[in-house]
Amino acid sequence: MSQAWLSYDKAPPIWLPMRFFLAALGWLAVLTLTLAVATPQAPNRFQPLTVALTHELALGVLGNIMLGAALQLLAVLAGLPLKRPARMLWLVWLPWQAGSGLLCAGFATGFAPRLLSAGGFLLVLALAGLLGHGIVGLLRSPARDSASRGMLLALSALALAATLGLAMVATLSGHTALPLLPLMHSHVLWAGIGWLLGLLIAISQTVVPMFLITPPYPRAVRWLSAGLLPLLAAIAVFTFWPLPGTDALALALWLGVSAYGLLTLRLLRQGRRPQDPARAQWLRAMLSLLAAALLALSCLAWPTRAELPLLAGFLWLGGLGLGVMLAMLGKIVPFLCWLHLKAQNPPRGLLPSTHGFLSETHHRRVGMLHVLWVAAGVLWCLAPQSTQWLFAAASALLAGTLAWLGLRIANQYRAVQQQIQASRIVPTPSSPPH
Repeated sequence: MSQAWLSYDKAPPIWLPMRFFLAALGWLAVLTLTLAVATPQAPNRFQPLTVALTHELALGVLGNIMLGAALQLLAVLAGLPLKRPARMLWLVWLPWQAGSGLLCAGFATGFAPRLLSAGGFLLVLALAGLLGHGIVGLLRSPARDSASRGMLLALSALALAATLGLAMVATLSGHTALPLLPLMHSHVLWAGIGWLLGLLIAISQTVVPMFLITPPYPRAVRWLSAGLLPLLAAIAVFTFWPLPGTDALALALWLGVSAYGLLTLRLLRQGRRPQDPARAQWLRAMLSLLAAALLALSCLAWPTRAELPLLAGFLWLGGLGLGVMLAMLGKIVPFLCWLHLKAQNPPRGLLPSTHGFLSETHHRRVGMLHVLWVAAGVLWCLAPQSTQWLFAAASALLAGTLAWLGLRIANQYRAVQQQIQASRIVPTPSSPPH
């Protein structure tokens, strides 16, 4: 898709996606605080602390960035404008923060039923507002490009992941008695691959060629996310009713996921901006994808190794998910600032370039801090009792740096906006003396 086809005039007000992005920074601070005050536990994905940290990262940090980006992209890519953007703060943003907080608190306090139920209810309310706008709008939209179709599939996967998550909450709260382990496996697959990777496949077809100056993705990639969903559905069914051939389906899913990672690596290596820090972040994110896929596959051979699924999940969420999100925020946030200021018709020479809002030096520094954060997280997965303080320190450093850069960008945006407004004030000429 070329940049000329993007409907910038339908973009929501800049404050709407920025609210989600700022909330993600707050949740990274919450993750830091949790690591700092919690008692270290054994490396196990079923521990209350591990489950709480996972959802702080998945719902709080990544979830906010993805929801904010989805609202922006639904308008710009698929032509779905928000007629009442302020309603999204009440319908989506606020219940998402409250629901995520209650759910994570319920996990951290030993799966407290009331907290889990309240958190799940608020998250369903938030998703109802988002999915009602996104799925219904995409079904009615005349847009038939691969990015719009991919977002429709990703949002559908999010709906299924949320339904499975709500069933888990109902089981943990004692309202029903469903098999918990198959529910968890299905929830993880639909959330991690259907939603996270599905949205990534959809938007990367636009943002990678546009921002990183790479060749376009081949037409066959549009069928990749559509092909992954039937595999996810079959594997999810087989987790409840095991049948011969499940391992073959898992291998097919692994091949599809790895194919996307390898294809993106090849395109990035052909990019015309090899020194771009976002390119390096994307490269590292794809390597995290491949490493997480290998670790997930190794769980079939060594099912008793508790650290393998923990490492796979962290590299998927923290290495791939957060890596790509930071790379895109480093491009999209300055571009949104530039785009919204340009719409105010500033005088010639007053509007800075996108690099004026975030330099490549600062962008590169964020990438290096993310590398340190991932390394500390890997050590925590292997030996949390002795490295939790290191992971907390790396999280604090990353969160503090992102908050500082966000404040600098906000101050510069306001300064330029004030200069634009001042340039429109025409002084009243004084009356001639009598």
